[in-house]
Amino acid sequence: MFRIVITSVFLVFLSSFSAQENLKVMFYNILKFPQSAPDRADTLKNIIQHTQPDILVVNELLSSFGANLVMTKALNVDGVTYYSQAVFQDANGTDTDNHLFYNANKLGLKEQSNINANTRAISEYVMYYKNPNLEPTDDTTFLYVYGCHLKAGDADDVSTGGGNTLTNGERRAAATQSLKNYLSNNGRTKNIIVGGDMNIYSNTETCYSNLLNTGTPLFDPINQAGTWHNSFNYRGLHTQSTRAVGDQLYGGGSGGGLDDRFDMILVSNDIMNGTSGAKYLTNSYRAVGQDGNKFNDAVNDGFNSDVPQDVANSLFYMSDHLPVMLQVQVGGPLSIQREEELILNFNYNSTNGLLNIELDKEYRNLDLNIYSISGQLLTSKKYQNSNSIVDYFNTMSRGIYLVNIIADEIPVSAKISVN
Repeated sequence: MFRIVITSVFLVFLSSFSAQENLKVMFYNILKFPQSAPDRADTLKNIIQHTQPDILVVNELLSSFGANLVMTKALNVDGVTYYSQAVFQDANGTDTDNHLFYNANKLGLKEQSNINANTRAISEYVMYYKNPNLEPTDDTTFLYVYGCHLKAGDADDVSTGGGNTLTNGERRAAATQSLKNYLSNNGRTKNIIVGGDMNIYSNTETCYSNLLNTGTPLFDPINQAGTWHNSFNYRGLHTQSTRAVGDQLYGGGSGGGLDDRFDMILVSNDIMNGTSGAKYLTNSYRAVGQDGNKFNDAVNDGFNSDVPQDVANSLFYMSDHLPVMLQVQVGGPLSIQREEELILNFNYNSTNGLLNIELDKEYRNLDLNIYSISGQLLTSKKYQNSNSIVDYFNTMSRGIYLVNIIADEIPVSAKISVN
């Protein structure tokens, strides 16, 4: 019987010091802006004033003119002057582009790049937190933000033109693999935030598996893998379409009501745990305007319990997508709590594959993911109403593994060695 030796395992919490800040990160497909309806900048203004993002990455921006309209008509208005923007880069020719806006009082932009990916480029923005209490000998916190707009359409359909023979699903898979290759080749392993209009219908798509399981693994902060398309069970996650059948499609776009989780944000494991200076704020993930009561309906159909009615109307007219956002905590000293306070015992029997993890108390929901040291997901299981995980797994050979446990949304990660 081999005993798993836990090596340098810590659960990191950000403590409540005055220097600590929450950064609001938002991704939003703004529907071929400013084509056909540039007056939507005033509509966007209402959404911005409600959400107040510190990082805003948009999809479907058409021009630097549109970027400047967003700056002057939606962001730096009514006395606000602190928003800045990246350099607009026409990376996709006649197609739409991604773009970054940010709160320059809190953040700086170190560099930006475009990653060649199938259909559209993926945009990289390397940002840093302007910590007012940073010591001269300390490094600031960097965030690696990636804006994606993957190929639309049913996974098995082939988009013709230009000699293309790949299905939409294959094109999304190629794009996400390009992103993961770029991260690996450029040493991007920490504080990664990937988001945008992914156009993914289900977690069974290869592109989704690429994002979570290849190279540096990414995580869904709300842990809601599934077949999201047209599913009543996932009605609280749907982001497209904000307009129902028969609605005026202001500015273009699609109708059909809210029935797809096309827009999402994924983060690296260290953001879930706070081990690199930035930590996901539990329960901060949201699709703005999604109250769970709009399945196949418009976002402003009847009372909306998530946003005021004027904001629901703005979401309806601005785009056929809802924005998605989350918050990350940065700044302030980190307090360290040893992992043993949560995990009391951790054993693995290499003969029969029995894994035994004893926890400090009973948890309603437990998620267990085991990764190889290269980031490949080896197994994933869920448990309920338990103070332990006792289960059989394929025999693990000698080596280093990463175990990720989420106990009622409290994440714990461990590097373990099987000797």
